[in-house]
Formats: sequence, structure tokens, C-alpha cells
Amino acid sequence: MIVKKVSWVLLAWVVASFSIAYATDLPDMKEKGIINFAVYKNFPPYSYTESGKLVGIDVDIAKKVAEKLQLKPLIRTIGADENVEDDLRNNVWKGHYLGGGVADVMLHAPYDREYSEEVDQVKFLSPYQLESIVFAIDTKKLGKQPTVANFTYDKIGVEVDTLSDFYLLSTLGGKIRPNVVHYFSVTEAMQALQKGEVAAVMGPRGEIEGAMQKTPDHLVSMRLVTPGLSKTSWAIGMAVKQRRPQLAAAVDQAMAQLTHDGSIASIFKSYGVSYISPAAP
Repeated sequence: MIVKKVSWVLLAWVVASFSIAYATDLPDMKEKGIINFAVYKNFPPYSYTESGKLVGIDVDIAKKVAEKLQLKPLIRTIGADENVEDDLRNNVWKGHYLGGGVADVMLHAPYDREYSEEVDQVKFLSPYQLESIVFAIDTKKLGKQPTVANFTYDKIGVEVDTLSDFYLLSTLGGKIRPNVVHYFSVTEAMQALQKGEVAAVMGPRGEIEGAMQKTPDHLVSMRLVTPGLSKTSWAIGMAVKQRRPQLAAAVDQAMAQLTHDGSIASIFKSYGVSYISPAAP
């Protein structure tokens, strides 16, 4: 009987602890008046430093969400680890082993049902953009209707160790591989395109469009048929720790309002990036 009584007491304590944790989720933040966001560093047009100031699409969205929640935004930049799961562990639900704490909200997280089932310590929410693979093309070199086959003899730039990189190295039986030029970022690849060092760049539409605001008219962005590439688009959104339901609900509501009133579309437009709703096919 004593053992049973202790067990019930322990169970009640655990339930009460969880209830307190849930109850003080958003109220604690309101009391402190602060919300912490994590954005990727050196990631234009989403989050980067310009004239000593942190700017970008994700930065502006974070500020708008904080404004809706009547909280002060503290935005920190994070480096990309080996994979997104590491980024989520280090910055959302656990923290890095070297310290530094976690953010309340991480931006530019993948919004995918299957992936969310694998990373169950995190709640993915508020998808705010449908990203896709595109090509930046030098029409003087490739014309206005190129195909992937053009790169069997024309050089193409790509960020190393990305979906686009893996595709170019393997497609068409590896015939493009000798003409693939690797760069540390899409930004570097686009700079090489402007200098005429490559005839095209393959990468995410947002990064490519953001880098094309001040480029000559003969450099254009377009989609090409990519045989064998099964995933050409994906939704991006936000991530919070799974055990913070009130915060998740509040951020979702704020993003719904910002999407409805046109604020999100306006932010994308200000950086020269097309806004495409994640609900679009």
C-alpha cells in the first residue's frame, strides 16, 4: 500500500510539473517582455549583415511577429551545422554542448510532415514561403531556352554539398560533373556568374532572386526541366520546442494575421524575392 501511495504521489507531482511548464510558457515571456529568435548568419536575402546591421526577410518577419505579440525581439545569428536536425537540437530544444542556450523561435525551418515525425522534440509551424530550385542563366551564353544538357559543355556554379550540387554531379550519367564549379555559398556563385566565370547557377529561388536585384538584363532566373530530381520545392517555416504550445499558438496566430494583411508578401517584395504561399502547388 505504501508503494502504491508513493507511486500515485510521484505521478501527481509529474503531472503537476508538466501542467506548470505548459501554463507558464507564454506568460513567463510576457513577464520578461522578450522573445528570442534564431536566424542563420551570412544567409542573404533572409538574414545577413549590411553596414553593420542585421537585415533580411527572416529578420523582418521576426520583428513583425514580436510586434504582434507585444514583445521585444532579441535576434541572434546561428551557423549551419552538418544538417538541419543538428541546428534544431542546438538552437531549439536542447542547446549546444558548448553552451549558449536555445531560442524561443527558429526561422527558416523545414515544414514537412514526414520530417516533423522524425524530429518530434520540435513543433514546426507557420510556413511562410514555398521555396524551389531554379537556375540563374546568362542568356548571352546560353540563349533564352537552355536545357540541363547545356551544362555538358558550359560551366555552372553551385553551392557545395547541397541538393543542387548532388543533382548536377550525378545527372545525365555524370556528364555535367566536369563543368560543375563549387562555391561556399549561392552568393559567391552568383558573383561568379556576374563576372562571367560561369554560364549559370543552380540553387534555391529565394537566394538567387535576392542576388539578382542589381544584375544586368541578360542574367535571368528560370526553371528548367530537371530529369531525375524528385524534390524541386519545399515549404519553409518556423520551429519551437514541442513543450511550448502556448508560444506555438501565439506565433501561428501572429503569422496568420501578417499573411492576411499583406505584411509577409511586402517583406519579400522589399528584398526582390517572389512571395509564393506554401499552399500553392
